[in-house]
Amino acid sequence: MLISDTIERYLDDAATGSSFTRRTYRTAMNRFQEYLISKKIPPESSELDRLDVDRLLGFATWLLDKAAIGQRTLHTYLAGLVGWVNFLQVRGWLPCTPQELARFQEGVKRVRRNQHPPDLLPHPPRAEEMDALVNAARETPLRRENDHRELLAKLRDVAIVEVLRCTGLRVGELVKISRKQLEDEERAVWVVGKRGKVRRVYFDERAWAAMRHYLQERQVFDGSSGRPIAELPVFARHDRRAGEKVLSLTTESVQNVIRRLAERADLAAKGITPHALRHYFATRIYQTTHDLAVTQTALGHSNPNTTRIYAKLEDNAVRDAHRLAFE
Repeated sequence: MLISDTIERYLDDAATGSSFTRRTYRTAMNRFQEYLISKKIPPESSELDRLDVDRLLGFATWLLDKAAIGQRTLHTYLAGLVGWVNFLQVRGWLPCTPQELARFQEGVKRVRRNQHPPDLLPHPPRAEEMDALVNAARETPLRRENDHRELLAKLRDVAIVEVLRCTGLRVGELVKISRKQLEDEERAVWVVGKRGKVRRVYFDERAWAAMRHYLQERQVFDGSSGRPIAELPVFARHDRRAGEKVLSLTTESVQNVIRRLAERADLAAKGITPHALRHYFATRIYQTTHDLAVTQTALGHSNPNTTRIYAKLEDNAVRDAHRLAFE
């Protein structure tokens, strides 16, 4: 089989991961194909048996030396390559013996150990910056006073920033919420996170009210959509191209909303993203509870080590020592 054909099958396979994961892996495998071309193994005309373990492992060296990528990106691209190798193995297409496969796996582990990315601390917005972001959404002027579509977009953006502020939702989770997942009694929503993990996410009163205000104003569109209300997305598009349809937002759309609001709030230099709002939420939860297990559950983390970074943010020992020494 041709190398390029197996890569396409791998990226089209739902078992490879979510649509976001597969998009990320497509970027990784595009770089892998660039690497093969540089080694005079054009993927579109080369059979799988042109590959061996040394050639596969050489991808990491090429990424570091020729493509000059960072360590975090290297780990992501290696995950895409390992997934493809596993895909080939399951189907009996891998042109390697079990011993060679074991050598490949050990080689990848060695690269990951030696090229471990630094544990960078997140930089959540400060409380006053979060307030400025919310105010920017609420105070956005309407360009056309009687444009209901523009009003809906404003109310939606207010709801988005309020919800991200107090829930810690991943942007991919936010855009997938449907009306049937809302629980008014608890001010909560059930979301499906990474690897299909389901968790309940709670809202504060302000965020719930902002979301309900937006949905109330959207009733005319929802009622004429021809779809059951329960199946409609909570956050919808309101651009001209969407017309009368109630279409889900994309993750890119939400990122654009937050970037635009950050610019209005004079926070563009801070690089605030939807994920930064997740860091804000996590930091507030941990500072309030000092309970890593609760913070982990609230965020939907599988690995407690991922959550532990917020404990580092709360560690004031170095700050206090510095003040004693220099102030």
